[in-house]
Amino acid sequence: MTMPDGFVTQPQTRTQLEAYLVSPTQAVLLTGPRGSGKFTLAVRLAEQALDLAPGKFTDYGYGMIVRPEDGKAIGIEAARQLERFLSLKVPSKRSVNRAVIIDDGHLLTAEAQNALLKTLEEPPAGTILILTASHGQALLPTIRSRVQSIAVRRPAQAALIAHFRRNGFEEAQIKQAYAMGGGLPGLMQALLSDDDHPLKAAAAQARQLLSQPLFERLITVDALAKQRELAIDTVDILQQMAHIGLQNAAGKAAERWQKILTASYQAAEALSTSGQLKLVLTNLALSF
Repeated sequence: MTMPDGFVTQPQTRTQLEAYLVSPTQAVLLTGPRGSGKFTLAVRLAEQALDLAPGKFTDYGYGMIVRPEDGKAIGIEAARQLERFLSLKVPSKRSVNRAVIIDDGHLLTAEAQNALLKTLEEPPAGTILILTASHGQALLPTIRSRVQSIAVRRPAQAALIAHFRRNGFEEAQIKQAYAMGGGLPGLMQALLSDDDHPLKAAAAQARQLLSQPLFERLITVDALAKQRELAIDTVDILQQMAHIGLQNAAGKAAERWQKILTASYQAAEALSTSGQLKLVLTNLALSF
């Protein structure tokens, strides 16, 4: 089995995904920043492993998607629902006959992860679990040791341009989305075609912060501090934009992008452990 044509992936990532499909392990973890297309890849993997046509996973009786609601944690009740789902008998005798996708696995609570660990230690026959996470370190070491990890890397710019050109977008639009979206396929798709996608609002916030003088930037982060999920997404997008900016800049521009990259990583780390959102965002605004 191979990953379907028409889906853009970085060659090393594609090779790992195709190797997984040849002999699926019972649990695989896809890691990469938000907007890298992890969830879409997870669905494609499940469909390929189950021999389903594209787009049919949500209609499959023995497929389940576990994900946070409104960006909140995935708690123990979700883990219990998963256990009940896995206790059901599957009539098919195929080597892979059931699949579970746990999206944004980095939001699993410690209690939910410990419950999941029991499933990973004794998974039902014929069942595969596909987890996605922005970073694997958010998962317990005991979880990470029981899953195959695949990093979802950024495709090359030329591959992304060719992909979106095939999908009817103009090259100028694609290049703008590439710069704003940090070369992340999922985010670029949202910027190009989904007006309601939450990452589109975050990309607009990031772009605004980059264009403002310090005083206006501080006013912007004061308002942003009242919208935690948007703030977290904005910090993530600043990271991705800085990665791309560093590839194409020199001199003082490169120095600024490096400051933005360092500051956004520090802000992301602080936001993962601290509730002082305004303080974190203010420090970020003061750093570049």
